[in-house]
Amino acid sequence: MATIWSRKTALMTAGAAAILLAGMFDCGPLNAASVTADNWVTRPDTAVRVLLMKANQPANAVMLLPGGHGNINLDSQGHIGWGEDDFVIRTRWHYFDRGLAVIVPDIANDHKPPVSLAGFRTSEPHADDLRALSDQLHGMAPKVWIIAYDTGATSALNAFARGKIDSIAGLVLISPILEPPNADSTLLIDGAKRALGRMPVLVIGHQFDTCSFPVLDRIRNAAAVLRAPHFQAIVLNGGQTQFMLHDAFAYPEGSCNTRPAHALAGLEEVVTSKIIDWLSREGAIAVDATPISASAPDISSLDLPPVSQVTALSALPDPTTPGFRWEMVRGLNVQAVDADAVVGGQPVLRLTTTPNDKGHTLAARLTGLNKNQTYRVSAWVKSVAGGNVELAALDRPGTDTPVNNGDAIFDLYNHQVLDQSGIQGRDIEQHSNYWQKVWINLATSDGQLLVAIRPLNGRRLLFPGDGKLGLILGGIEAEPLD
Repeated sequence: MATIWSRKTALMTAGAAAILLAGMFDCGPLNAASVTADNWVTRPDTAVRVLLMKANQPANAVMLLPGGHGNINLDSQGHIGWGEDDFVIRTRWHYFDRGLAVIVPDIANDHKPPVSLAGFRTSEPHADDLRALSDQLHGMAPKVWIIAYDTGATSALNAFARGKIDSIAGLVLISPILEPPNADSTLLIDGAKRALGRMPVLVIGHQFDTCSFPVLDRIRNAAAVLRAPHFQAIVLNGGQTQFMLHDAFAYPEGSCNTRPAHALAGLEEVVTSKIIDWLSREGAIAVDATPISASAPDISSLDLPPVSQVTALSALPDPTTPGFRWEMVRGLNVQAVDADAVVGGQPVLRLTTTPNDKGHTLAARLTGLNKNQTYRVSAWVKSVAGGNVELAALDRPGTDTPVNNGDAIFDLYNHQVLDQSGIQGRDIEQHSNYWQKVWINLATSDGQLLVAIRPLNGRRLLFPGDGKLGLILGGIEAEPLD
């Protein structure tokens, strides 16, 4: 494997490089250890050759996904055969010089010509490739980000839609182009929604780029509907009015990639500076999402056999939270799971809807609250097998005449409130390790609240369970509001 120490791909020995390292580059301070080409195995009998630009002790790592057809023809010496005009390829040194570990992946070797690339960006094998690449990058840095240009956005959102790269810290889309597998497919916008609900997302485009601006608007609208807490869209103007290609035959005539606005010609320094600043800012928020090992998968994604046995109230694990006790269980199999506590004194529980009842409820009584005080009642939840959740509460439990009685229904996949009644406020928040915090505001007249958690099938409260759909419940809290 050859080591490349010059942007013009001149090769040196390691000894010569050690002497000349400080003066070899012409774009800013250098923190580099090496720039190499390597083959990373991504699937059985399949590998992806990557250009690896590894800084010394990188704080973050970025995967740069080129646009166009994506076949950069990277050779074993690290020479890029196609794509030098692609935005992420021509700006790759900006990230490297700022101390980030960088990879630019080629396409997988099982899709090299003469194999057709039609449909490859929206395929499951390609999503598997990106997952394997991100997993290997996690071995170099605690946080991995994906930066995708043009149709690289199609690759990234396909992988998100298929649940392959939820472990990355965040996503940057530059002049995004979406190429769905068919006209009616929602695959890519579903991927955008999944990313928006789970991590920081930055989208960058030019106001005169007719190729990608409709996509930028669509993602921006999805972020507004989902109330994505860490979404930013940057719309630029200016730049060069002409874009001179290094390779005049790299793109077909009329390609978006030949247009100055789409290519962000003349804005390379502006765009990459904004991205690097955003990575630094959002990196302080983003979860250190190192992939969970196969021996310890996320508890909400375990594919367990269906269950039919309803758990008795007396069999529930005893909470130790002051003023908190289980009051009722109906139509649910409830099992404690081995996971770190989210709410002190309450075990993490798996609630599974059973087929022998159409109502599925776990309720707790909270006592010792302030009379005539409004509380924020929260539940920490994860969806299992597509379950949504209703959070309901009332005061004066044990009587038929509550003074305060309200509820809200939450869509846990799209991270939104579907319905509400009798409450003073509600919302759904995204937290680390895929936890979602749903809450409602409700007053108590007598210093007590009966709080109910109900797994839902879509919006339906009453339905026969299938022994799989349900929730992971991290705990229930009530906090007084001023």
